[in-house]
Amino acid sequence: MNFFLAADAAPAGGTSMTFLTLLPWLLFIFFFYYLFVAMPMKKKQKQFNDLMSSLKSGDRVLTNSGMYGVVTGIGDKSIKLRIANNVVVEMDKSAIAGVAPEEKEEKK
Repeated sequence: MNFFLAADAAPAGGTSMTFLTLLPWLLFIFFFYYLFVAMPMKKKQKQFNDLMSSLKSGDRVLTNSGMYGVVTGIGDKSIKLRIANNVVVEMDKSAIAGVAPEEKEEKK
């Protein structure tokens, strides 16, 4: 019976020792997350915000679905794109992947 009672008793300072042994690992995990997850996400979000602030009517853009269009109007949360003659669609700003590269015309 004394064996069961002794097993229930926690050693003195057991909780603080466990926390101190886990602290370096927790700091490592936090550092790893910040370095490889949070910083790249923050950088990508800043690039997207810069793209959205520099967009203007007449810019040719590429959407996340692979569709090219010309910006005809910009709202708070949406952008109007002309994707064909007399075809204008309204898309969410988050659907814009970036400005389309300029096409070089070949001279014959």
